[in-house]
Amino acid sequence: MARSDEEIVDEIVSDEVAPDESTTGSAATNTSDDGSTGRLAGLFSLKAFLLSAALIGVGVVGGGAIPLVGTLGSLGGLFVATFIIGLIASERRYLETALAGGGIVGASFAVSLLSTGVLPVGMDFFREYGLAFGGVGVALGVVVGLLGHYFGRDLRDGLTQEV
Repeated sequence: MARSDEEIVDEIVSDEVAPDESTTGSAATNTSDDGSTGRLAGLFSLKAFLLSAALIGVGVVGGGAIPLVGTLGSLGGLFVATFIIGLIASERRYLETALAGGGIVGASFAVSLLSTGVLPVGMDFFREYGLAFGGVGVALGVVVGLLGHYFGRDLRDGLTQEV
């Protein structure tokens, strides 16, 4: 069962004003819906990560399939996919979106570089700059993914607030 925003805020506020557990002698732990305990239990969700990765993969492949735009289309597809994730998600999922976006775009950049491997110059380029090229893809994926998710969350907040 999903918790409402009010319940989460109440839990955060009660944690902030709770007495120090070293003075009371009891170790209170937070338990999330999936049974994990600890203060960072709700920080990462594997289901949200896998859903984000699937949607981002579809967006990157779909955007990259547009002729003549290639990498820009892939980044556009990433932005659209993460925008949709931010728009429909009931909770903030920046970490999952950033990890999935960075991983998929980094892998996409590395695979696109492999297509030049049939040429002798391409193999030398891949050997020398392949890791850095993949790193640029990861960085772009994280940034574009976070921007898309942020703008999707912003639109969701604007649509759901009372006037």
